[in-house]
Amino acid sequence: MWIAWETQRRSLELARQLGCVLYIIDLSGWLRYPISIFKTICIFFKNKPKLLFVQNPSMILAALSCVYGMISDTVIIVDRHTTFRLNKPHSGSFRIWLFMKLHYFTLKRADLTIVTNDFLAQLVRKAEGRPFVLPDKLPELTPRQSIKLKGRINILMISSFGLDEPVYEVIDAIKKLGRDDVYLYITGNYKKLDVNLPTKTPTNIIFTGFIPEQQFIDMLFSVDAVMALTTSDYCMLCGCYEAVSANKPLITSDKTVLREYFNGAVFVDNNSQGIENGFRSVLKNLEKYKSKIIFLRKRLTLRWDRLYRNLEREILKLS
Repeated sequence: MWIAWETQRRSLELARQLGCVLYIIDLSGWLRYPISIFKTICIFFKNKPKLLFVQNPSMILAALSCVYGMISDTVIIVDRHTTFRLNKPHSGSFRIWLFMKLHYFTLKRADLTIVTNDFLAQLVRKAEGRPFVLPDKLPELTPRQSIKLKGRINILMISSFGLDEPVYEVIDAIKKLGRDDVYLYITGNYKKLDVNLPTKTPTNIIFTGFIPEQQFIDMLFSVDAVMALTTSDYCMLCGCYEAVSANKPLITSDKTVLREYFNGAVFVDNNSQGIENGFRSVLKNLEKYKSKIIFLRKRLTLRWDRLYRNLEREILKLS
């Protein structure tokens, strides 16, 4: 069984691969947590799973599952994303204190913690946990139609307008590029930054807002290149996997884990000059970078299959 408190592509792909019954409790509002906790407990005691996978985030879901594992014979496997508060304070408020208590509790009490890279695996070991490294599976994406876009060259920036994304630097880079025939499409809720942002940027920058899944896939396959950026260290980006799945040249941040895994992409510093250089490199060598991504896709598929077989063996040891 797999339980998640938000819809996330990694969980969808892994749950399907593992043949799990998938429960997604994706709520919003101030009653989100008590309702999610109640529904999750009901699922526990109704189904009494022998093997339970849960997604972290949410930290509360992971902690609740570990408590259930302590009072039952259920094996608890936590698929842990980037909720490690890297480069962030570990104290300073009750909320952070509680988060860190649950953080170490879940790492220690989970029978297995799946992480995306070796650095995070080391953190799990330091907390006396048992890690397993498994990057995201390249998603299986199928476009239904080609979208007619405005530019001669079109680039998609996959964004959630999170604090770790250098959106303003990207906008500045497009201005410096000075190419009216190059259009940049930025997904996500731009109102998190500035409700008037579209009126403050050049006409060749288009904010799509949130778009439905299939429309996003169609756009992904219709553009010429994809950008996914983060200022966070040791963070694997869903947008990078999506770009590779669509065989699109990829521009991403020059971070160690991204450089090691997505070898073949264009890596940039998270400032306007570095991003502008990345744009220019891709525009000059579109076919070359597309060939690199096609080769990368084949290599990552083989690597993931090997790691997944190792995960199956690890799960058998716990069962």
